[in-house]
Amino acid sequence: MTLKAFMAGGMLLAASTTSVAGALDINLNNDSVRLALSWMTSPSPNSLEGEAALYYNTDDYYVGTLGVRVVGETGRQGNPFEAGVGGKLIAITSSNDDNLDAMVLGLGFGLRYYPATINRLAFGGQVHYAPAIVSFGDVNNVFEGILTVEYQVLPQAFAYVGYRLLKVEREDNGDTQDLDEGAHIGMRILFQ
Repeated sequence: MTLKAFMAGGMLLAASTTSVAGALDINLNNDSVRLALSWMTSPSPNSLEGEAALYYNTDDYYVGTLGVRVVGETGRQGNPFEAGVGGKLIAITSSNDDNLDAMVLGLGFGLRYYPATINRLAFGGQVHYAPAIVSFGDVNNVFEGILTVEYQVLPQAFAYVGYRLLKVEREDNGDTQDLDEGAHIGMRILFQ
Protein backbone atom coordinates (compact mmCIF):
# COMPACT_ATOMS: atom_id res chain seq x y z
CA MET A 1 0.00 0.00 0.00
CA THR A 2 1.42 3.37 -0.98
CA LEU A 3 1.56 6.26 1.44
CA LYS A 4 -0.81 8.27 -0.77
CA ALA A 5 -3.45 5.52 -0.66
CA PHE A 6 -2.97 5.13 3.10
CA MET A 7 -3.42 8.86 3.75
CA ALA A 8 -6.37 9.14 1.34
CA GLY A 9 -8.11 6.33 3.23
CA GLY A 10 -7.38 8.04 6.54
CA MET A 11 -8.74 11.38 5.37
CA LEU A 12 -11.90 9.69 4.03
CA LEU A 13 -12.35 7.92 7.35
CA ALA A 14 -11.91 11.20 9.18
CA ALA A 15 -14.45 12.94 6.97
CA SER A 16 -17.02 10.15 7.29
CA THR A 17 -16.79 9.75 11.06
CA THR A 18 -19.68 11.23 13.00
CA SER A 19 -17.83 13.65 15.21
CA VAL A 20 -18.78 16.55 17.38
CA ALA A 21 -15.40 18.22 17.67
CA GLY A 22 -11.94 18.12 16.22
CA ALA A 23 -8.66 19.93 15.77
CA LEU A 24 -6.22 20.97 13.10
CA ASP A 25 -2.62 20.80 14.31
CA ILE A 26 0.49 21.96 12.48
CA ASN A 27 4.05 22.06 13.77
CA LEU A 28 7.35 22.74 12.08
CA ASN A 29 11.01 23.56 12.34
CA ASN A 30 13.65 24.35 9.70
CA ASP A 31 13.78 20.72 8.52
CA SER A 32 10.32 19.20 9.04
CA VAL A 33 6.59 19.84 9.06
CA ARG A 34 3.70 17.79 10.50
CA LEU A 35 0.02 18.38 9.72
CA ALA A 36 -2.67 16.50 11.66
CA LEU A 37 -6.46 16.37 11.66
CA SER A 38 -8.11 14.89 14.74
CA TRP A 39 -11.70 14.26 15.74
CA MET A 40 -13.60 13.24 18.88
CA THR A 41 -16.76 11.15 19.11
CA SER A 42 -18.05 12.79 22.28
CA PRO A 43 -17.80 16.25 23.85
CA SER A 44 -17.28 14.85 27.35
CA PRO A 45 -13.91 14.76 29.10
CA ASN A 46 -13.81 11.02 28.33
CA SER A 47 -13.91 10.32 24.61
CA LEU A 48 -12.66 8.27 21.72
CA GLU A 49 -10.35 10.29 19.49
CA GLY A 50 -8.99 9.64 16.03
CA GLU A 51 -6.15 11.29 14.14
CA ALA A 52 -4.77 11.31 10.62
CA ALA A 53 -1.39 12.99 10.15
CA LEU A 54 1.27 13.55 7.53
CA TYR A 55 4.90 14.35 8.32
CA TYR A 56 7.63 15.44 5.87
CA ASN A 57 11.27 16.42 6.31
CA THR A 58 13.94 17.91 4.03
CA ASP A 59 15.64 14.51 3.66
CA ASP A 60 12.50 13.47 1.71
CA TYR A 61 11.10 11.13 4.35
CA TYR A 62 7.31 10.92 4.50
CA VAL A 63 5.44 9.51 7.49
CA GLY A 64 1.68 9.04 7.51
CA THR A 65 -0.24 8.01 10.61
CA LEU A 66 -3.79 6.94 11.31
CA GLY A 67 -4.58 6.46 14.98
CA VAL A 68 -7.26 6.01 17.58
CA ARG A 69 -7.09 6.48 21.36
CA VAL A 70 -9.29 6.74 24.43
CA VAL A 71 -8.73 10.02 26.28
CA GLY A 72 -10.02 11.13 29.66
CA GLU A 73 -9.34 12.55 33.06
CA THR A 74 -7.31 10.38 35.39
CA GLY A 75 -8.88 9.62 38.76
CA ARG A 76 -11.40 11.99 40.26
CA GLN A 77 -13.17 14.80 38.42
CA GLY A 78 -11.24 18.06 38.42
CA ASN A 79 -7.90 16.25 38.40
CA PRO A 80 -5.35 18.35 36.44
CA PHE A 81 -4.16 15.28 34.47
CA GLU A 82 -5.57 14.01 31.19
CA ALA A 83 -4.36 10.68 29.83
CA GLY A 84 -4.84 8.67 26.66
CA VAL A 85 -3.99 5.19 25.44
CA GLY A 86 -4.30 3.79 21.95
CA GLY A 87 -2.53 2.82 18.80
CA LYS A 88 -1.74 4.02 15.33
CA LEU A 89 -0.75 2.68 11.97
CA ILE A 90 2.45 4.34 10.81
CA ALA A 91 3.51 4.28 7.15
CA ILE A 92 7.05 5.39 6.29
CA THR A 93 8.53 5.97 2.86
CA SER A 94 11.22 8.04 1.18
CA SER A 95 11.58 9.40 -2.33
CA ASN A 96 15.39 9.07 -2.21
CA ASP A 97 15.90 5.93 -0.07
CA ASP A 98 14.74 2.75 -1.84
CA ASN A 99 15.46 0.68 1.29
CA LEU A 100 12.90 2.39 3.50
CA ASP A 101 9.24 1.53 2.96
CA ALA A 102 7.40 0.26 6.02
CA MET A 103 4.05 -0.09 7.75
CA VAL A 104 3.93 -0.62 11.52
CA LEU A 105 1.37 -0.73 14.33
CA GLY A 106 2.51 1.44 17.22
CA LEU A 107 0.95 1.29 20.67
CA GLY A 108 1.32 4.17 23.05
CA PHE A 109 0.08 6.55 25.68
CA GLY A 110 -0.02 10.26 26.33
CA LEU A 111 -0.32 12.50 29.35
CA ARG A 112 -1.19 16.20 29.68
CA TYR A 113 -0.93 18.23 32.89
CA TYR A 114 -2.83 21.49 33.48
CA PRO A 115 -1.28 23.29 36.49
CA ALA A 116 -4.03 24.91 38.57
CA THR A 117 -1.83 27.87 39.49
CA ILE A 118 -0.97 28.84 35.89
CA ASN A 119 -4.11 29.44 33.87
CA ARG A 120 -4.04 28.32 30.19
CA LEU A 121 -0.71 26.47 30.43
CA ALA A 122 -0.29 22.73 29.82
CA PHE A 123 2.61 20.28 29.72
CA GLY A 124 2.21 17.21 27.55
CA GLY A 125 3.96 14.16 26.25
CA GLN A 126 3.31 11.02 24.28
CA VAL A 127 5.17 7.88 23.32
CA HIS A 128 4.45 5.27 20.63
CA TYR A 129 6.45 2.13 19.98
CA ALA A 130 6.15 -0.56 17.32
CA PRO A 131 8.30 -3.67 17.96
CA ALA A 132 9.44 -6.10 15.27
CA ILE A 133 6.39 -8.38 15.61
CA VAL A 134 4.11 -5.59 14.26
CA SER A 135 6.63 -3.93 11.91
CA PHE A 136 6.37 -4.79 8.24
CA GLY A 137 8.66 -3.75 5.44
CA ASP A 138 12.13 -2.31 5.83
CA VAL A 139 12.18 -1.60 9.59
CA ASN A 140 12.52 -3.75 12.70
CA ASN A 141 10.91 -1.20 15.03
CA VAL A 142 9.78 2.41 15.29
CA PHE A 143 9.83 4.77 18.27
CA GLU A 144 8.19 8.19 18.51
CA GLY A 145 8.34 10.46 21.54
CA ILE A 146 6.97 13.99 21.83
CA LEU A 147 7.13 16.57 24.65
CA THR A 148 5.21 19.87 24.54
CA VAL A 149 4.60 23.05 26.52
CA GLU A 150 1.30 24.57 25.41
CA TYR A 151 -0.42 27.90 25.97
CA GLN A 152 -4.11 28.49 25.26
CA VAL A 153 -4.02 31.78 23.33
CA LEU A 154 -7.78 31.78 22.61
CA PRO A 155 -10.57 29.46 23.77
CA GLN A 156 -10.15 27.45 20.55
CA ALA A 157 -6.46 28.01 19.75
CA PHE A 158 -3.24 26.76 21.34
CA ALA A 159 0.37 27.68 20.57
CA TYR A 160 3.16 25.39 21.69
CA VAL A 161 6.83 24.52 21.61
CA GLY A 162 7.88 20.92 21.57
CA TYR A 163 10.55 18.30 21.08
CA ARG A 164 10.12 15.23 18.87
CA LEU A 165 12.22 12.10 18.44
CA LEU A 166 11.20 9.78 15.62
CA LYS A 167 13.55 6.90 14.98
CA VAL A 168 13.55 3.56 13.19
CA GLU A 169 15.74 0.48 13.35
CA ARG A 170 16.46 -0.43 9.74
CA GLU A 171 16.07 -4.00 8.59
CA ASP A 172 18.78 -3.82 5.90
CA ASN A 173 21.70 -3.08 8.25
CA GLY A 174 20.27 -3.02 11.79
CA ASP A 175 21.28 0.61 12.29
CA THR A 176 19.09 3.03 14.19
CA GLN A 177 18.21 6.08 12.13
CA ASP A 178 16.67 9.30 13.45
CA LEU A 179 14.07 10.54 10.98
CA ASP A 180 13.47 13.58 13.20
CA GLU A 181 15.07 14.82 16.39
CA GLY A 182 14.71 18.34 17.65
CA ALA A 183 12.56 21.24 18.68
CA HIS A 184 9.52 22.54 16.84
CA ILE A 185 6.84 25.20 17.19
CA GLY A 186 3.19 24.63 16.49
CA MET A 187 -0.43 25.59 16.80
CA ARG A 188 -3.63 23.63 17.34
CA ILE A 189 -7.02 25.03 16.34
CA LEU A 190 -10.14 23.41 17.81
CA PHE A 191 -13.44 23.28 15.92
CA GLN A 192 -16.94 21.92 16.38
